Amino acid sequence: MATGLWDRYQGVDGRSLPPAGSFWGVLHEPRAWMSVLFAFLLSWSGLARAVEQPLDLVAVPDVNTLGLLDLTGPNAAGNWPRITRPNQQLTLQRVGKAMFWDMQLGGDGIQSCASCHYHAGADHRATNQMSPGLKGGDTVLDQLPANSKLATTHFSALNIAGQPVGRPASEAALIAEGWLADEPDGTPGSPGGKADPSVDNNDVVSSQGVRLGTFHSVSSNRVDTATLASTDPDGFDVSFSGPDVGIPHTVRRVEPRNTPSVLNAVFNFRNFHDGRADAFFNGVNPLGFRDPDARVKTYVGGSLVPEKLRIPFSSLASQAVGPPLSAFEMHWDARTFADLGAKMAGVQPLNGQRVSCNDSLLGPWVVRPCVAGFGRGLSSSYVTHIKAVFDQRFWGDGSGGDVCLDAAGDVTACGGPDDKYTLLEWNFPLFFGLAVQAYEATLVTSQTIVDVVNGGFVKGLLRNGAGVNRRVVNTAGLSLEECTLGLALGPLEADLEAAELKCAQHYAKFIHPKAKSGSQAPFATLPVPANADVGGCVPAPGCVIPAARRTNAVNTLINVERGLGRFAAGATNCAECHFNPEFTGATISALTGFGAPPPLPPEPGEPPEPPEPPPAILEKMLTFNGEAAIYDSGFYNVGVRPTSEDLSLGAQIGGIPLSLAQLLEILAGGTPAPGHDLGQINKVGDEIASNGLRIPTSPSDLTPIVFVPTVACAPDLALDDLGNPLPPEEVVPCGPQPEPGDRVLQNGAFKSPGLRNVKFTGPYFHAGTKSTLAQVVNFYETAGHFPNLNLNNLDAGMRTFALGAADEASLVEMLETGLTDWRVAYQSDKFDHPEICIPNGHDPVSGRTNLVAIPATGKAGATRPLQTFEEQLNGVSNRANNLTDACTVPGVVDTLTNTSTIDVPPAPPAP
Repeated sequence: MATGLWDRYQGVDGRSLPPAGSFWGVLHEPRAWMSVLFAFLLSWSGLARAVEQPLDLVAVPDVNTLGLLDLTGPNAAGNWPRITRPNQQLTLQRVGKAMFWDMQLGGDGIQSCASCHYHAGADHRATNQMSPGLKGGDTVLDQLPANSKLATTHFSALNIAGQPVGRPASEAALIAEGWLADEPDGTPGSPGGKADPSVDNNDVVSSQGVRLGTFHSVSSNRVDTATLASTDPDGFDVSFSGPDVGIPHTVRRVEPRNTPSVLNAVFNFRNFHDGRADAFFNGVNPLGFRDPDARVKTYVGGSLVPEKLRIPFSSLASQAVGPPLSAFEMHWDARTFADLGAKMAGVQPLNGQRVSCNDSLLGPWVVRPCVAGFGRGLSSSYVTHIKAVFDQRFWGDGSGGDVCLDAAGDVTACGGPDDKYTLLEWNFPLFFGLAVQAYEATLVTSQTIVDVVNGGFVKGLLRNGAGVNRRVVNTAGLSLEECTLGLALGPLEADLEAAELKCAQHYAKFIHPKAKSGSQAPFATLPVPANADVGGCVPAPGCVIPAARRTNAVNTLINVERGLGRFAAGATNCAECHFNPEFTGATISALTGFGAPPPLPPEPGEPPEPPEPPPAILEKMLTFNGEAAIYDSGFYNVGVRPTSEDLSLGAQIGGIPLSLAQLLEILAGGTPAPGHDLGQINKVGDEIASNGLRIPTSPSDLTPIVFVPTVACAPDLALDDLGNPLPPEEVVPCGPQPEPGDRVLQNGAFKSPGLRNVKFTGPYFHAGTKSTLAQVVNFYETAGHFPNLNLNNLDAGMRTFALGAADEASLVEMLETGLTDWRVAYQSDKFDHPEICIPNGHDPVSGRTNLVAIPATGKAGATRPLQTFEEQLNGVSNRANNLTDACTVPGVVDTLTNTSTIDVPPAPPAP
């Protein structure tokens, strides 16, 4: 039964010799070898073990629950500004869930936050989901015309057209068209001509949003008044054969990057692929402290007073306020958040959408009577709940009455000719952002097989042997490996195998009863049929896994443990970027230490690990090309596409760089790049210098402390090629802050995503270029697709490796099955939700949007698991969210054709 307990960290068995070629030629440089050696040593030591703790040991950094906003709880700090009223966290979560799923939020009466996050927090549609390479300036679709449906052939290794699995032909084709490699200082290489689309293209698989248009006014009938374009100049133009009156010749636009999951996103220090959703919410927009002029309005002492907010650990709130005003995602140009607030203040929440009367959060608010367990809409207004939750200075006159504003945001007489907005409507982004964050903070997926392997929620006593050889292990909090070592009677392999089997049989009881094996399970170390029942039982006295799935459950548990070892080993180096229980290093716990799990004890017979360096937002180390550089921890260029196609973290907004490393290097005296606004950058610097950014000390001590963005210095800066200390004069300088002239590694760097529930979040990468996790593993086996072009920006941890078929399958099984929280798969418990109708392409004749339903679920969940992206491509229909259910929202859909009746607004009234 045992597959080699001791080889969990022995990554060298899977390493392969580097191939010849210019990509690996850089490794002849001694310092470059050192950077790879350092990454390898990291994965052998603390980082390799950092994925071996359950997620429930990490504190959820939800500022509402922590009391930072309402000053409640035994450890609340008295000098945080009160934003919400005491004991309103549950109400705020309910408001956030309703807003997240409310179709009225979009200007067309269809688009909501959940339209792109309905499926394990992500989007798995395959029709009209293609976007040209907009971030690189391309506006022409190469692979498929608009409104087409993707198929497995577009991701096939046998047909590299479209989203290529194999990189050599793609990179060679671009080089042949004159593409140049990134320069040694990281400057993106110049792009050349477009390659033959049958060999390479830059199309992105993403999420469809709204049509192109211009907003005019808020409407009372779900749909805002707007003028839609007859064509879309960004390359989404399409002609229909006989459009209905009022149907423009433009399809729904598609975002330029793939949609990341919102599940577990509360752990991220920053959000969005490029990190533009800041950790410090300013109450206005996603940019946080990068917008030094952002202010909310408050009514204090009879006057409007601007108030600067920097709410810590609130990147989800920063993220939430981006899409509602996006002309790609949810609305048209010219709408303001005050307009959105005015609209949402007058609607019935979730109007017409089915909601389970047993919904885990919204159940008490559902409009009765319940028909077959469902009602339609919620019973009270958003305004009522906002006023109950938030401090009155943000919405009222101090006596419970409204404060009215004119179009410019100045106080005016309520009911007078200039009365346009209320203060509540003006400050709607503050309420919306914090409410959606409060809901999303509940979406933590800590009940996976990996958590079981690591000792999460495992309980009970195990006994082995008799007399002097009798061993008794209390399994509470112990990993499967610790249980095995504690239960083994001796050091022999047979003892270990017997102990591992006994522990595995016990730990398998804690697997979710509805768990299924993954697509690669038949090829794993201990083969299990694909999609087989591998669930445990309710762990209680006498709990016995049904015989029909007992062997599959135990084998799956051991396969997942084996795959976790391959994941953490030096051969793959996956754990260099995807570490800690969150399976990403871009988190609050990794970067600030807040809520981090306690250190692991040393391995049996091994000396204690050296103390970890203090957490830091930035790191300086030797990069892949052997040069020292400073970078934003958790952001990496892994060669998915050429750097120049999407600068990501290397871009700027409002003249302020997204890269914190770049921002601080400029503030230290470095030279701004073209487009940087030094005046705005200095404003941001003044805020940092004046200790304007603060975070709580710890989950048990909420005393504010100054947030200092420091630099961690990697050991390779002071070591020679053999790992020996360098003479002081040869050590690469590294201080706690960036220095002028420091090279910044930023271009083409994307936030490392968390991997929990990744089975259901395909297609993968920021460009959506992979349809399966097996393809993702193959991508990393070849060190990415563009190692030559991206060489001078490539992450230092990239390398080639070959695990062998069984270990590769076990690794995929760990990702697919081991990291799935099966409550997510069945949309149960806190992962239930209201009904939503989402666009799924367009009728080719009328141009009207095809609508499909994501049916509502309650706490009990669905009867079938979610459909994977690969299953969507292959038409596997016996799954939940298979995009065949009919929309039932009254007034939204033509039930005969399943097309929208409202996605084209009426023309604006004549002047």
